[in-house]
Amino acid sequence: MSPDRDALDWMVDHRSAAGTDVMTVVTTVGNTAGVALVTVVVALVLVRRGHRHLGLGLVATVFTGWLLMNALKYAIRRTRPPVPERLVDISTYSFPSGHAMVSATFASAFITLLVVLGAVDSARKRTRAAAAVVTAATLLIGFSRVYLGAHWLSDVVVGWLLGALVGVAGIAVVSRLSGRAGR
Repeated sequence: MSPDRDALDWMVDHRSAAGTDVMTVVTTVGNTAGVALVTVVVALVLVRRGHRHLGLGLVATVFTGWLLMNALKYAIRRTRPPVPERLVDISTYSFPSGHAMVSATFASAFITLLVVLGAVDSARKRTRAAAAVVTAATLLIGFSRVYLGAHWLSDVVVGWLLGALVGVAGIAVVSRLSGRAGR
């Protein structure tokens, strides 16, 4: 057996009707449209607070993560877990998990923005809580994809790793460029 198959079998063995309902909601909220909506809202807040370049950079970073995820899906063309283990009907490829990658891109970009803006210190409990919430949400979204049989565990783990890399790198580049421009 492989770790991917073992993880899927474990999830199938531990499914319940209530758990499936919860994971279906999580995976729906954590889809690309959901993450895009949150990204735009946070970007608008940044723009309103005078950080136009960082707001636009956040949107560009998450969009870049989405583009990279799609390019990898079509380059690699990995099949999804089989039915009946798969509880969702999806026609795209499996690797990497788009839910995991795009949510991790947003989460890591958001946390990097907090650092860039100097919002992470012991006096900023709300910003630390926000960072914890987006991290937990990303982990739960990825977990839901394996639970529902939409992805193999490795699809999700690689999605998280690539998303984290894109998110940090994107905001670091934007921050550096906007600093050079004197903004």
